[in-house]
Amino acid sequence: MKAPILHTKAFFQKAPLLFASLLLCVSSFAQKKEKNLVPNPSFEKHKNKSTVIKNAVPWLGVGTVDYFLKADKKDTSRSKGAHSGTCYAGLRFQPNYKEYMYVKLTEPLEKGKMYDFMMHVKLVRSSTVTVKQLGVYFSDKPFKIGMTFDKEGIIDSTYGKGISGTLGWIPIEGLYKAHGGEKYIIIGNFKTRMKDDFVRINKWNIFKSREAYYYVDDISVIKKLNAADSAIIKQNEIHLEENKIVSTLPDTFTTGQVIEIKNIQFENGSANLLKSSFNMLDELVRVLNDHPFMEIQINGHTDNQGKEAVNRKLSKARAKAVYDYLLAQSVINPMTYKGFGPSQPLAPNDTDENKAKNRRVEFIILKQ
Repeated sequence: MKAPILHTKAFFQKAPLLFASLLLCVSSFAQKKEKNLVPNPSFEKHKNKSTVIKNAVPWLGVGTVDYFLKADKKDTSRSKGAHSGTCYAGLRFQPNYKEYMYVKLTEPLEKGKMYDFMMHVKLVRSSTVTVKQLGVYFSDKPFKIGMTFDKEGIIDSTYGKGISGTLGWIPIEGLYKAHGGEKYIIIGNFKTRMKDDFVRINKWNIFKSREAYYYVDDISVIKKLNAADSAIIKQNEIHLEENKIVSTLPDTFTTGQVIEIKNIQFENGSANLLKSSFNMLDELVRVLNDHPFMEIQINGHTDNQGKEAVNRKLSKARAKAVYDYLLAQSVINPMTYKGFGPSQPLAPNDTDENKAKNRRVEFIILKQ
């Protein structure tokens, strides 16, 4: 992000002070753009060692909303502990009981403006059910027993099979258009009948009490920029981040779609990923986190040079290397991997250029 565009590198080399000033202006603009209106958004600030949510000032809770200063003993997931930092909260849902947490925003929302909402949740493994809906309610007033939740004020993630994914944190996000004057956000489930929103994890455990417990962390409400500001940011990102890898991954997907993961490189004849691959793999992590319920299969391919059995083994090992990288980054999507060796070429193996096209890693959408 920048102010007016200056095109030549020579100019920047001759005027470092001006360039530094320009970057400072850009940085200030970015900070304004990314201002989070949620106070204490990751619950790191607290008054004492109390384990109730009101200890994470200025947050308040309805029911016995838990507050964790360190990793909860019940948290046995791969991504044990907070999504970021060390502190986080917990919400419990039972057939005739539900919990909410709420906080006053640092400033009221502006009429007609669009706001990005995001939070991260994680289901506790000991839960016997999941809930279909979790989200936020934007309110003019603080929470009050008996208050109604108008649909227009709710941003949520509704999933018919229940919000699960016990291997890591799930992002819940959406856009909200303000009617103006909203001062509070309320986090929770907004269905009238709690038990109607449950999905059993094990349908055979019909005698176990129904309870869903979710950890909550990193909550944000950020005003979106208008078109003019976005255009300036886009121009400056092009000039200041010339070396950044441009994403080749789509934002929307269909079942059966095959997407090649560009810029993935391995050591010659090996499944060891080169560092130059990490930027694109991190971009894939971001995309999968945006679609946490999408199921994929990672496929490895080679050219026809060498023995087919060796190539098939190598292609599977390379697909597994990508699979392992994604798991290490706490991706929760259902994933499998396969190696096809030289059996599915994109081009004839008649030139070095065509052979390079055939040496690839891709993924296929098995389920959205």
